[in-house]
Amino acid sequence: MQYGFVFDQSRCMGCNACTVSCKDWNQVKSGLVRWRKHVGHEKTNEGYDVTTRTSILQNVENLVMSCNHCDRPACVKACSSNAISKDANTGIVSIDREKCIGVLACITACPFGAIGIADDYQEPEKQGGWQISHPAQKCNMCIDRVNDGQEPVCVASCVGRAIHWGPIDELKRDYPAAVTINKNKFPYAYQNDNEDTGPSFLIIPRNPLNIIFKTH
Repeated sequence: MQYGFVFDQSRCMGCNACTVSCKDWNQVKSGLVRWRKHVGHEKTNEGYDVTTRTSILQNVENLVMSCNHCDRPACVKACSSNAISKDANTGIVSIDREKCIGVLACITACPFGAIGIADDYQEPEKQGGWQISHPAQKCNMCIDRVNDGQEPVCVASCVGRAIHWGPIDELKRDYPAAVTINKNKFPYAYQNDNEDTGPSFLIIPRNPLNIIFKTH
């Protein structure tokens, strides 16, 4: 089985409840690393601009993404220390931070910018078992919650019910309007020229004609 996410762009209010709950549950301090990313784009006469919202905006389109737990994860292939693996039962891609030696090839390989390295503010102390001060980290789809029969915390906390989760085949069946973020349909979603990794992430665009924005 492969678990995945559906993001309904028309239901996202940009409240960041998902990103805050993710940090809280996974004990990720504010800083460079964001396991779940939110970007708001305001539609103007000139196109779309990333904006800092200080008032109510009527034409904002939000994109919320995390690790896509790809079917063919480039990060797994790139990791020379075998610190990144894909679970055979759930399809969840996880990082064993005790095995990470800081090569950073995974960061370059990931087309979606899902993997990050913290700084001394975010991780002031090296944890026992780590080989380096700041091993790579990313969304693990709340594997602890999944193994306990619960949904990921970002899904549970979304007040607009914009994020859905489950077996990817069931999501495709239940949300026929959702589209897969593949490289042929949405090349702008990819940050480099790597091959299509088969992301387990579907999106229901607010406007089907819009491109999918880069996350940063």
